[in-house]
Formats: sequence, structure tokens, C-alpha cells
Amino acid sequence: MPEKYKVIIGYGNAANYITFSGLLSALASCFYALEGNIQISIILLIVAGICDMFDGLVARKLKKRTPSEMRFGIQLDSLVDLVCFGVTPAVIVFSVAGKEWYVFAACALYVVCAVDRLAYFNSIVAVEEKISHYRGLPVTTIASLLPLVYLFLPPISGIITLAVLALLFVLNIKIPKTRGIWYGLFSLLAIALIVLWSVTGGFYDF
Repeated sequence: MPEKYKVIIGYGNAANYITFSGLLSALASCFYALEGNIQISIILLIVAGICDMFDGLVARKLKKRTPSEMRFGIQLDSLVDLVCFGVTPAVIVFSVAGKEWYVFAACALYVVCAVDRLAYFNSIVAVEEKISHYRGLPVTTIASLLPLVYLFLPPISGIITLAVLALLFVLNIKIPKTRGIWYGLFSLLAIALIVLWSVTGGFYDF
């Protein structure tokens, strides 16, 4: 349909609906974290990670996408990644570790580096059709790492995790792209983490 005849701007397809589902999971995760329900908050962060893992996979399977639709999908994915894996983990850690200045500093550093990483990735995608590897650690790593860390380690571990990942986001290092069997392995890890968090609620009292 021509753009001038659309009632609502944007493009609706299966991949974008998965992306929006991840966004809603992340927003709910923030709300639960602020209410002090870290168990549900962490589970929803993992769900957001699962959505991000598969939206791109589904997008590549779609037929007859226009160039505009493809560009929209790339921008949508990046903006949602900022909320899911930039803002949400910072909200969780801030809710868990307390409102001290150093907690805020670690969270602020993390979000700034996540924004820098995503902006850099977008600038590369704009000029390169195929990317064989990433520069800097993808921000989506937090979706499995923070739940894993908080499952076994005390609250202060989240602060350290954010600070370390912030630096890894912006370091000019090559990271292989996720392909093939890795989707299955990450899916199994995500399911295992959801089960463990559902059963235990983490081994520390948050």
C-alpha cells in the first residue's frame, strides 16, 4: 500500500511483531524491578532476549520486503535493543544494588556505552549489506549474562557486570556473528535460566 494511503505509519510483519513483543517484555521487566519483584523482572529480560534472537531470523525468511520495510526493521530493532538491553538492565541493577552514587555511575556508564555501540552498529549497517562479524560485544549479551550472574552471585556482582560489559561494548574487538547451532544453544540456555529463576528466584535474597 502506498505510504500516503496508510492510516498508521510503519510496517507490520511477523518479525516486527516479535520485536515489539520483546519491547513490551522489557518494559514490564522495568516495572517489576521498580516494584522489587526481581524474579519476574529477570525472567522478562530473558524473554526479551529470546524475542531479539528470533526477530532477525524471521525477518530473513520473509519474502518481498521492500527496501523501506527493511530499513524500518533495522531501525526498529536498534531502538528496541536500547530499551531492552540498555535501559532495562540498568533499572534492574539500580533496583537491586541500591541508590548509591557508584551504582548510578555504573548504570549511567553502561547505558552510554550501549547507546554508542548501537549507534556504531547502525552506521556500519547503513553502508555494508553483509556483516561477517561485530565490532565490540553485542548489547544483547546482557540478556543471558545478568540473569546468570544474579542467579548465583550477590547484588554487587550486577554493578561489576555492567561496568565490564560497558567497556566491552565499545572496545574495537572482533566478535563472530551468531549462526546456526548457536541459536539452539542460546535458546537452551535461555530456557534453562527461565526454569531456574522460576524455581529458585535466585540463590540470594533480593
